[in-house]
Amino acid sequence: MGGVFINYRRSPRATPAVHRLRERLGRHFGDAQVFLDTSSMLPGNRYPDDLRRRVHECEVLLVTIPEDWLEARDPSGQRCLDRAGDWVRHEIELALAAGKTVIPLLLDAAEPPSPELLPASIRDLSLRQAHRITADGWDEAVEELVATLETLVAPEWVPIPSEERPPRRPGRLLGWATGLLSAALCVLVPWAATAGGPAPEPGDDPAALLLALASLGLMGLVLGAVLLSCGPVRRPVQAWERDLQDATQENYLRATYPVPVFLLLFAAVVVIQAWGRSPGFAVVLMLGTCIAVGPMAARFVRSLKQDRERWVRWPEAMPAAAPVAVVRREIARLDVRTQGWNAPIRREQRDQARFALGELAEAVAAQGRAAERGRLLWLREAQPWVFSGYVLWLALTVALTLAWTLPLGGGLEGWDWARLHAAPVAAGAMGFGLSWTTMECAYRYQRRQRRMFHTEAARRLAAVEARVDTLSSPSRTRLVTGTKR
Repeated sequence: MGGVFINYRRSPRATPAVHRLRERLGRHFGDAQVFLDTSSMLPGNRYPDDLRRRVHECEVLLVTIPEDWLEARDPSGQRCLDRAGDWVRHEIELALAAGKTVIPLLLDAAEPPSPELLPASIRDLSLRQAHRITADGWDEAVEELVATLETLVAPEWVPIPSEERPPRRPGRLLGWATGLLSAALCVLVPWAATAGGPAPEPGDDPAALLLALASLGLMGLVLGAVLLSCGPVRRPVQAWERDLQDATQENYLRATYPVPVFLLLFAAVVVIQAWGRSPGFAVVLMLGTCIAVGPMAARFVRSLKQDRERWVRWPEAMPAAAPVAVVRREIARLDVRTQGWNAPIRREQRDQARFALGELAEAVAAQGRAAERGRLLWLREAQPWVFSGYVLWLALTVALTLAWTLPLGGGLEGWDWARLHAAPVAAGAMGFGLSWTTMECAYRYQRRQRRMFHTEAARRLAAVEARVDTLSSPSRTRLVTGTKR
C-alpha cells in the first residue's frame, strides 16, 4: 500500500496539528495513502497488528515532535520513551529497522532531540534531517513538506493503457478485391439485366440507362455537396463540426443521423424502382447496400460504447492515429474536468491531467504530420475504403451503361455501333472526372481542416496546461531548506 505513516503522541499541542496535517496530506495524496491511527483503523481490528503492518508497508514515517516530546511522562512519572511498550517508540524502532525514510517534524519551537537523550534503539532519529512546522508559517511549511514527500511516496494512480487496437489497413488485399469486384460488376450486371428476357427494342423504357444516369447524378450531388462545404458554407460547416466534435458521441450521432437516413432512403427507392424491371439487378443492389451499411452501423455502435467508456476510465491512453473528432472530444473532456477543480488540486488529479496533456499533445502533433501527406499517401492511409467504394461505384455505373448498350447494339453496324458503344466510355470518363474532383476537393478540405485543428488544439492545450499549473500551485518543486542543527 505504501504512503505516509504519522507517528505522534497524544497531547494538547500535537493532536490538533497532527489532524490538520493529516487532512492536508490526505487531500493531496489520497486518504488511503496517509495513515493516522484514529482515522485509518477499523473498529474491532487488533491495533498492534494494524500498526506493525502499516509501518512495514509505509514509505515515509513522520515523527511529530512538539516541545514537550522528550519529557512526556506517564501517570507513574516514568518517561514514556523509556518504556518498552511505548508505541511511539516502537513504531520508530520498526521504521528504522526496516530502512524506511523517517522525517522528524518539529512543531513550533521544538528542538531536534539530542542522541544522548534518546533510547539506544531510536538514537538514529537524531541523525535524520528535520522539518519545522510553525503556526505562523503553517501553509508554506506544509506545502514544502508535500513537495518533499512527492519525491518519496510512489503515486497511487497509474495510467490506463488503451484497449483499442490500432486500425488494420487493408493494404494490397483491398486493391485486388476492388479490382476483381469491379470486373465482376461489369460482367454480371449486364448479364443480370438482360438474362431471361427478349432483346429490348429501341423504344422500350431504358431502365439500365436511367439507373446509370441516376448514379452519375448522385455522383454530381456528392461533388456539389463537397464543393458547397468547401466554398460558400465552409465557415458554418467548420463551426458546426467543431461544436459537434466537442459534444459526446451520442449527441454527435443524434445531430448527424439525417445524412445516412437520406442515403438509405435513396437506395431503397432505387431498389424498388429496379425490382419491377429486373429483380436480379435489384437483389444485387440490395446486397451491396447491406454490405455498405452493416459495417457503418457497427462502427457507430462501437464508437458510442467507446465514448462512454473513455469518460468513465479517464484519462486513458490515446489510440494510435486517432481521428480529429476523437482528439477534439478528448480535449473537451480534459477542459471540462479541469474547470471543475479547485486549487490546490490533488496529486492524482495533477498526474492525470499531465498524462492526458502528454497523450493529446502527441495526437495533435500526429494530425499536424498527417496534414502534410501527399494525395496517394492520403488515399492509401486515410481513405482506402472510400477510394475503393468510389472505384466500385464507377464500375457499377459503367456496367449499367453496358447493360443498356449491349442488347441494342446487336443489329447495328459501322458508325452507329461505335457511337452506341461509346456511351460506356463516356459514362466512365464522366464518372472518373466527378470522382477525382470529389476526392481532390475532399483532400484539400481535410488538409486545411487538419492545419486549422493543429493550431486550434495547440492553443487549447496550452490554456489547459496553464490552468493545471495554476491549480497545482504552490509549485511542487522541492525547496531545499530544512532545519539546521
